[in-house]
Amino acid sequence: MKKVISFLIVFFMVLCLFAEKPLVHDVDAVAGKGTGINISWTLPAKSEKPLSKIRIYKSTLPITNFADIKDNEPLVELYPEETAYTDYVYDFKDYFYAVVAVTDKPYDLILPSINATIKGTHINPKIPEEKFEKIEEDKIYADGTLRETPLPFIDYVEGLDTKETISEEAVISAKKLAKKTGTSKKLTQYYFEEDLVSPDGGDDFLLFNILKNYFVQKKYNETITNLEKITGTNISEETRNRAIFYIGESYYFLGDYETAIRTFVKVETVYPTLAKKWITSALNLM
Repeated sequence: MKKVISFLIVFFMVLCLFAEKPLVHDVDAVAGKGTGINISWTLPAKSEKPLSKIRIYKSTLPITNFADIKDNEPLVELYPEETAYTDYVYDFKDYFYAVVAVTDKPYDLILPSINATIKGTHINPKIPEEKFEKIEEDKIYADGTLRETPLPFIDYVEGLDTKETISEEAVISAKKLAKKTGTSKKLTQYYFEEDLVSPDGGDDFLLFNILKNYFVQKKYNETITNLEKITGTNISEETRNRAIFYIGESYYFLGDYETAIRTFVKVETVYPTLAKKWITSALNLM
């Protein structure tokens, strides 16, 4: 009991000491549904300067001071009013998080248990491997629409060529990977679990809105155009891989099966079972 009281006293002393400093507090990270880790925090009640953004840092080691992360790229940068974020991971490692407020510069103070987690968080180890690629078509909202959210600005350099070429050898390899099954039934739209609910922000937010405004509406040419824009920007590898897969789906539904196969091959090592299924179907429909 004495330890608890001592901790509370120290905690409130810290809050009072940094009451007008841009220090977030009450940071927490818990395993969410599926492959997500939900991170939450409380914004500072007062700040000498207005916040311009919130940065989240991620590490497989405890983050005990700003020196641990000063040379690292943040996991994500969020709007200054954000108080939660979901990090989707694809392994069972323990991850530690630090949430840093930024005014004209990052506030370079890390206080474990205040704005940095002190325990590693991992996703539920009971999730089977196929869960990462499970088709969840029944979770699509009514009338084929996703939750409404504002469409953010996409930073895209005009004229940037985001298309990648795939060698003929890769296509041959794909054909070997996906032997014809004799069926020509066309597949239906596939959505990754991460893209079924509107995220709080970041790269997933960009992808979600493109899916909502174009892919769900079966505007496949517009889907390809907008997804190729974001794959040419500095987004996370996980989001880029999912965007590429949706591009492959769009070509598939447009009937351009050869280009669809070339696209699915790009992420075949990331989603081997899923890519094989779509490559197989595209080959059977050619």
